[in-house]
Amino acid sequence: MFTVNVDLLTQAKNVLSLHRRLFWIVGGAGSGKSTICQALAEAYGLPVYDMDAHIYGAYHGRFTPERHPVNSQWAAAPNGLAWLLAMSWQQFDAFNQAAVPEYLDLLAEDLANMELDTGILIDGGIANPGLIAQVLPANQIVCLARPGRSSAEIWSENEERLGMKEFVYQLANPEQAWQKFLEFDAQISQTIIQECLANNIPICTRTEAETVAELTERVACTLGIA
Repeated sequence: MFTVNVDLLTQAKNVLSLHRRLFWIVGGAGSGKSTICQALAEAYGLPVYDMDAHIYGAYHGRFTPERHPVNSQWAAAPNGLAWLLAMSWQQFDAFNQAAVPEYLDLLAEDLANMELDTGILIDGGIANPGLIAQVLPANQIVCLARPGRSSAEIWSENEERLGMKEFVYQLANPEQAWQKFLEFDAQISQTIIQECLANNIPICTRTEAETVAELTERVACTLGIA
């Protein structure tokens, strides 16, 4: 079973906690993280650090078995998605939690030479915000929520998201794999909300009548950016 590396988490905290203008936007798929990050970036001149892009891209070349054993297993799998979907939810949740300190380690490495008063927005990437709250104050994190939408609806709302279904359908037993992907996705969204509530991380729930500009202003006020 995967385990959280507490030492790595502590080391990351020693770096990240010094960055008082590091703001992290979390939330489930389709909650609007990237949209709001981009709007905040344009409104306040803050650079965006796309955590998903790093996790599925640049980080893969930086994982080492000694320091990042959990993600090294994932990166070494012949098909990373198939490897994850072969797990039970309990195994997958344990993987996600154990992966977080390794991601934070690489994030801390990227920010180590940045001026401490430089603002930066972190876009998503983490399914366990309770662990982020162990390295950053909860008031530097905000969760976006858009209730009332199923994972099936979210992953069919545009061409970009439909691409994931096509990717999953290349696996063995594609319909079974897709249903499991949707189940995991729904449970990730529930986990994010539950951990935010447990760790006093503010949740901004978007109503259907609220515009992107209005939600952006609300998030900025919640984070103290405005």
